[in-house]
Amino acid sequence: VMSVSLPMTTYAANWYLEDGSVTVNADNSGQTVTQGSGSAVPDEAPVITQRGSSAETSNTITINASENATANVTISNVNIDTSGAAVSTGGKGNVNIELDGTNTLKSGRNHAGLEKNSDGNQGKLTITDENGNGKLIATGGDYGAGIGGSDRGNGSNITITGGEITAIGGTKGAGIGGGCFSNGNDITIAGGKVTATGGDFGAGIGGGNHGEGKNITITDGEVTAIGGLNGAGIGGGLRNNGEKITVSGDATLKVQGGPTDAWDGAGAGIGNGGY
Repeated sequence: VMSVSLPMTTYAANWYLEDGSVTVNADNSGQTVTQGSGSAVPDEAPVITQRGSSAETSNTITINASENATANVTISNVNIDTSGAAVSTGGKGNVNIELDGTNTLKSGRNHAGLEKNSDGNQGKLTITDENGNGKLIATGGDYGAGIGGSDRGNGSNITITGGEITAIGGTKGAGIGGGCFSNGNDITIAGGKVTATGGDFGAGIGGGNHGEGKNITITDGEVTAIGGLNGAGIGGGLRNNGEKITVSGDATLKVQGGPTDAWDGAGAGIGNGGY
C-alpha cells in the first residue's frame, strides 16, 4: 500500500459579510479565513465583500499576521457601521489591504475606522489600489483615529500607495495616525488621493490628542491634511511635536492647521500642535 501526502488546497474566494464577521490569520504556514463560528479555510487571496453594500452591516473584519508573515486581503464594496472596530489589524507581521469599489468603515467609541495599533515591533499596514477603482471612507469613533490607533493606541508603520482615501478622526484622534494620547509615526503616502481630517485636538496626519507625529513622508499623490482644534495639519496633536516630516517627488499637498481655542494655540500647517 502506497501512502500519498497531498498539499492543502488553497483558493481565492468571496466572503460575504452578511453571513458573519470574518477573521483572516496569516502565519508561516499560510493564510486562512474563518467566518462566524465556521472552520478555518485556507485562502491566500480572500475578497471580503457584501451582496448589497447599500445596507450597513455591523459584522466586522479582523486581520492578523504573525511575525515574518504577510496577510493579503481585498475589501470590495463593504459598508460597516459597528460599535467596535469595523476593520482591525494586529500581530507582528505585515498586512496588505487592496481596495476595490467604495468601502465605508464607521467604528464605535475608542476605536479607529481602520484600526492598527502599533505597540512594540508590530508590522506594517499597506493600503493599495492596484486596479485604480478603490475608495475608502474610514471614520473613527471618539478617541480613535480614522486610520491608525484606537484610544491610547499608537498608529504607526502605515503606508498608502493608491486609492481615494478619506480618513476622519473621532474626537481626540488623528485622521491618519494616533488615537487619543497616542503617537502617529512612520507614516508614508506614496500615491492616491488622500484627505485626512483630525478630530478635535488631533492632527490631520500624525498624533492624536497629546501625541507626536514623527517620520511622516509624502512622495506622491494628492494629499489634503486638516488638523482638528489645536492640531497640526501634519505633525503633532495638542501640545505635542511634529518632527521629520518630508514632502518630495510629485506630491501635491494642501495643509491646514486646526484653530485655536481659549486655552491653547492653533496647530501648525506642518509641525507642532497648539500649545
